[in-house]
Amino acid sequence: MSTQTGKVPTSRLSNGKVLSYALGDVANNLTFMMTSMFLVVYMTDIAGISAGAAGAIYGITKIWAGVSDLAAGQTVDRFDTRWGRLRPWILFGSAPLAIMFVVLFSVPAGFSATAAIVWILLFDAAYQLLYSFVNIPYGSLSAAMTQDPVDRSRLSGARSIASSVSSVLLAFVVAPQFQDTTSDNIRLQFTLITLALAVLAVILYLICFKNTKEVVERPQQKVTIKGTLSTVAQNRPLLILCLGAFFLLAGMFTMSAVAMFYAREVLGNAGWFAFLQLAQTVGSIIIASFVPAITLRVGKRLGYVAAASITVLAFLLIYFVPAGSLPVALAAWFLYGAGVGGSNALMFSMQADTVDYGEWKTGNRSEGGSYSILSFIRKTGQGVGGWAGAAIIGAFGYDAATAAQTDQAIQGIRIATGAPPAALTFIAIIIMLRYPLGLEEHSRIVQELNERRTQKAVTDMTGVAGEDVLVDAVGDGRTTRLRKKGEPAPPIVTVFGLSGAGASAIGPMLARKLGVPYVGQKFSSEELALVDRETLVSDSAFDRWLRAVEYSGTQDATMSMAYDEAQNFYVASENTRTVLAEVERGGVVLGRNGAFVLQHAVGAIHVRLIAPKSKRIERVVHRTGLSITDATEQLEAEDRMRAEMSRHLYQWNPNNDNFYDLVINTGSITYEQVVDTIVDMYRSKYPLNEPDPTVDTGEIPLPPYAKPDHGEGSDKDVLK
Repeated sequence: MSTQTGKVPTSRLSNGKVLSYALGDVANNLTFMMTSMFLVVYMTDIAGISAGAAGAIYGITKIWAGVSDLAAGQTVDRFDTRWGRLRPWILFGSAPLAIMFVVLFSVPAGFSATAAIVWILLFDAAYQLLYSFVNIPYGSLSAAMTQDPVDRSRLSGARSIASSVSSVLLAFVVAPQFQDTTSDNIRLQFTLITLALAVLAVILYLICFKNTKEVVERPQQKVTIKGTLSTVAQNRPLLILCLGAFFLLAGMFTMSAVAMFYAREVLGNAGWFAFLQLAQTVGSIIIASFVPAITLRVGKRLGYVAAASITVLAFLLIYFVPAGSLPVALAAWFLYGAGVGGSNALMFSMQADTVDYGEWKTGNRSEGGSYSILSFIRKTGQGVGGWAGAAIIGAFGYDAATAAQTDQAIQGIRIATGAPPAALTFIAIIIMLRYPLGLEEHSRIVQELNERRTQKAVTDMTGVAGEDVLVDAVGDGRTTRLRKKGEPAPPIVTVFGLSGAGASAIGPMLARKLGVPYVGQKFSSEELALVDRETLVSDSAFDRWLRAVEYSGTQDATMSMAYDEAQNFYVASENTRTVLAEVERGGVVLGRNGAFVLQHAVGAIHVRLIAPKSKRIERVVHRTGLSITDATEQLEAEDRMRAEMSRHLYQWNPNNDNFYDLVINTGSITYEQVVDTIVDMYRSKYPLNEPDPTVDTGEIPLPPYAKPDHGEGSDKDVLK
């Protein structure tokens, strides 16, 4: 496929490997979500700690978790073993993590409140540290399993769904245990529950370890405090995004830290918390499916503001839910899920844009620094929110030792889950209205970055001085010289075509006519047609949905996204250098994002080939022998995957006509006529550019269906 730069598309990750990877996040969530959803109520109702002290512990350890992530990010890839750099942390770290998790929820009976505080503070801090050293390498593993950005989207989507499902199932198992916390064996009961969860988590971690493999060198993401602060200081969009994230996450965790109390004291049944979690998850997943469309229609900033506004509405509705009314509460939590799901998904998308801005502003690209500061700010917001929620219910008189809470205490629970979260989220909205990177501004930055990167690559590869690479005052947007001034400039043509538009036949014919080398797409449609049908037609609706919801339901994946972005940038950079090397003496480049890479190259023209869908399907049937149904699926999948990989690697749409000098409908003219049209245009635009006679282009083979053996212009020739 034209945008693929690393591996054969037909060797995509199997569903088994994708599932095995996703099970790793199920293991993560069995412990992480247990602490996020239930640790505060465990501290107050079982360990005997006051609500205020419980909130303080929660806040301190969440902030410490952000520090732990930074430490893990700098450490995990320093050791190379026979299992790789990342998987050993999962293998050897899972058991200590599980043990610490069980100990955390096993405060001995008879401990004083002070002793219980010390116990939980120390063991929660140890748990958070160990979790970072398992979760960071686990998240980085997706970028090490494959260079294919589409496959990595499948991995993150599967991880997201697994994370969401495991959170709901965990709530159904654990929440009912808090209905009555006065029984004598309640401490033992929680030790046994966490022991069972820990054993299951270790088993799932081992399955993940066994069935995954590191096949790609992970891009280095060395993150330092000094470098991170420097990144923020010079990146206004990132600073605004981080401030908004702090208040958004503070609002979310003010509510979530005490949501268990709400289910039991306001709704009247602790077990109903699981249904609230289910409603929230459904809302998040549904909105995540529409985030790409929202981005296109209103942009990321307004989409974020709209989603956060829904969150504010949900918080207010949660406050006013009538006592004991589960249906109204479910509606409120569904709205809450849609709001936070949309705002979180758009936040991560905007974060990727701030990385581009940082490179554009400073010349240095730092996915690790940008994402690490966002991760730290998010966890700080979580900690402050959790502390605030617990402090509020404590201030209103919540007392775990009493059989029934006072009206004032219940009012405090309502307030903690409604008013302050709404106010904090509203502050986030006000901040994000100042976010400066709109769609047009970011598109301009991406264009300028592409131009700079190409010019730098030319300078590095040819030794031409930087000032000699630049061309000023040109009207066609060509600003980059690929060779020394005065040297002959052989023809360069990039060709991109919809599947079935004839690009793989026209490309070699065009290279022959121009007398330059032919650079074919990485894997042609014809090569794909030689594999079995299940591999050929594999872009299922479920796979597409998985890719659409990537990271939307994942609870702790900020640094994982940094490694994904770094891998995409690495693959794109390697592809850029490959394309530039291939056209050093001229060439016809099919696919490979050539129109974008060489967008500003002097002496190049860019061609897009289209044809009616029915004609393209006929050609695929004629060429491959597939049925019309299978040919249609193949054609649609190829077009979709090419565009998707271009978006991941270069953030451009190869089907946007604005990137091309010539768009030709091949549906009603012969391939020879198409070639003649392109050649005539090229020679008209660049009359002095001729092929280098010292370059032996060899005999460029033509596909059988490109040979006009039925007379030029005949129906069969047109079909070809």
